Amino acid sequence: MTKEGLHNLLNLGVEKNAAHFLIFSETKSERLNYVCEFIFNTVLKVNYSITQSLSEFETSNHFKINYYRKHIDKAFQLQPHSLIFETIITEQKPQPIFKNENIYFFETTSSNFHFDVFAATFFFISRLEEWQTFEADTHQRFEAKNSILFQNKFHLKPVVDIWIEELKTALQHFYPTISFPEKKFKAISTIDVDNLYAFKHKGFVRTSGAIAKDILKFDFKNLSARLNVLRGKQKDPFDIYESISEFCLQNNIPLLYFFLFKTGTAHDRTVDPSYPAFKNVFTTLKKYVSPSTGSGVFVGLHPSYNSSVDEAMLKQEVSDFSKALGEPVNISRQHYLRFNIKTTPKHLLQNDIMADFTMGFASQLGFRAGTSQPFYYYDFANEQKTDLIFVPFCAMDGAYLVYDKITPEDTLNSLLQLANEVKKVKGLFITVYHERTFYDELYKGFGEVYKKTYSKIAN
Repeated sequence: MTKEGLHNLLNLGVEKNAAHFLIFSETKSERLNYVCEFIFNTVLKVNYSITQSLSEFETSNHFKINYYRKHIDKAFQLQPHSLIFETIITEQKPQPIFKNENIYFFETTSSNFHFDVFAATFFFISRLEEWQTFEADTHQRFEAKNSILFQNKFHLKPVVDIWIEELKTALQHFYPTISFPEKKFKAISTIDVDNLYAFKHKGFVRTSGAIAKDILKFDFKNLSARLNVLRGKQKDPFDIYESISEFCLQNNIPLLYFFLFKTGTAHDRTVDPSYPAFKNVFTTLKKYVSPSTGSGVFVGLHPSYNSSVDEAMLKQEVSDFSKALGEPVNISRQHYLRFNIKTTPKHLLQNDIMADFTMGFASQLGFRAGTSQPFYYYDFANEQKTDLIFVPFCAMDGAYLVYDKITPEDTLNSLLQLANEVKKVKGLFITVYHERTFYDELYKGFGEVYKKTYSKIAN
């Protein structure tokens, strides 16, 4: 994927003639610049700049935001919290405030807005709570129980996006002449391919063992399906690549596949990457690829279980995958969502990954960073924004199938409710499915849930 294509896909970019905000801050801060870029460029689609010069601020013709404790005439004031100007990581958690049927942090009393939206937004999109001490799960992941939003039952709403919409409304009241660009809701489908095929291309040893296992378990239905696939009498049940790509193309839904490209371990069990099967699938998918636009089908890497902590392993997988794909790979999502905020992003950057799609929960639905919008990785070790884009998702099939085991009908209703929350803020609705979820013998009805969800929200 090209950088231009990625930015088109994620609705990144600001028009030069869009409104311009000048923000006054007494203190220079990398954190302030980082969060302002997200709020104004990414979400509100307007321009901004920051000044420490009071005279420049007072004489400017731009729309003004005073991020300073003292009042300045004719400027919208936000009372700053110290978090934005700190250069250390503390274990302190912000205390929630509940009002307007929402959750807020860093409440203020003497400004034009009721809380420090810069500090609150920064806390969540910088993923500061993942840099703080937390109790990891068995896969060493930051899971929902550690999230402040989950603990307070606000994980199912993109609260950060809602805060920015509130800020937008307040700015419109303060500056009646301002015009914000119109934003549009967008649905994006992503599929993690943990196993390229269910039965095909597994080699003699694995196939013989699987047949023996079917016989010992008296699973003659699975045995019959396996033999029919191997004899060429029916399609492999995991071979979804043309059907799902066609569906998404017809409904104008961007589709991203992330392929696991390692096998032979307890957690990595796909077709041998040395087999031509992968190249054949990639050739098929290239019929649907539109490299310079935000539509079509895109292919990314699903780095293996241990690659999140092993940079050498990740480097080898990126190299091998790129060779098989026939072009550099630059988008990824970690297998098992196994991700260490302090190290994995740096490894991804070192291997020219532009965007990581791991930002979500395995066991729960919801918005891990409180937003449906993409945001850049903030490196607290160096106190600076990096070039790696985090793209959050709000629902993974496993949360329904593995952890909750709810019905297809309830799953559909749940997904539509999440999509409605994203529509309210005109954000990105992104889900994670797996190739096996479309196999009716394993998860009856869930392939139809996928199609019904995207058919309803795309039309």
